[in-house]
Amino acid sequence: MFKKTTKKNKKKRSQAPIALVYFAALCACLVVVGAMVLTVFQRYDILSLGKHDSNDYEGYTSNDCTTILFARINSKNVLHDLLVYRLDPTKDKLYLVPVTPYMYDESTGKTLKQTLDGGDMANLSAAVSRCLGVDIDYYMTVSNGSFDNICDQLGGYTYTAAEDLYYLSGDMDTEKNDVTIKKGSTQNLMGRQIRLVMTYPVFSEGRQGNVKFMATAFETMVANAFAMPDSTKGNLDVIYNLAKKKSDTSFTEDDYRKMKVVLTDMLERGVSPAMALTPSGTWNEDESQFTVAQSFIDELQKQFTPEVMAKKDNDSSN
Repeated sequence: MFKKTTKKNKKKRSQAPIALVYFAALCACLVVVGAMVLTVFQRYDILSLGKHDSNDYEGYTSNDCTTILFARINSKNVLHDLLVYRLDPTKDKLYLVPVTPYMYDESTGKTLKQTLDGGDMANLSAAVSRCLGVDIDYYMTVSNGSFDNICDQLGGYTYTAAEDLYYLSGDMDTEKNDVTIKKGSTQNLMGRQIRLVMTYPVFSEGRQGNVKFMATAFETMVANAFAMPDSTKGNLDVIYNLAKKKSDTSFTEDDYRKMKVVLTDMLERGVSPAMALTPSGTWNEDESQFTVAQSFIDELQKQFTPEVMAKKDNDSSN
């Protein structure tokens, strides 16, 4: 009996080093494979899935910036107003530049409104780029109905009138297109009302007053949207789908998804990016032409320059 027990103990002791060797080899294999997988994940950014998890992310470059020209055009293809939208996450800024359709392009001798009448959106985008001295990546036309719905989705604009704003549209059967806002009164203007005030000659300052109103309205609506990040994140797709409805655009679904990642990150980090830049310049006597000031062009170029340039941008400039 004693002899059998001794044999069993010897057998167990003889197997222990072998098991230890197998275990060590397995651990070594796991470490090697794990290191290889981690390297692949890091190289191709698989774990982040295109999102920036850090609350203090500083990895944005000029490649993450987006500039879009929005043009509000009615059903008769008449240009009413334009907005240059510039998203620059390297500065945590969203620039909004209202543009009058009467801006004069010296290289063609036409206003922007005349340029669209004789061409297409690509020509119009190129003309705006020349007038302002900045690059524009994409363009989108927006109908009156889409404009109204987008402003409504953003919650409208609470406006206190500095002067009496009054205009009768001439529609005999309805007053929905009239503007009547008394000086000092505060009203929450929704999409249609914002659009009418932007369009009609209601300001004592003339058409420059319409441009300034547009700048303030959009800066306020965008600022309010970023003040409610959770709600706005859920509305991004809704706003995009409203904008692209029946739109003549060069801005694709892939372009939107890329921009959405940046917008979502900025909303999650609680930044307040909205900044309106109203063009300064001179109007001719009958306000049929507006020439933008060189000082504004210089300032706009400065504002639109990213803080961090992508490597390939730097390489291509050498």
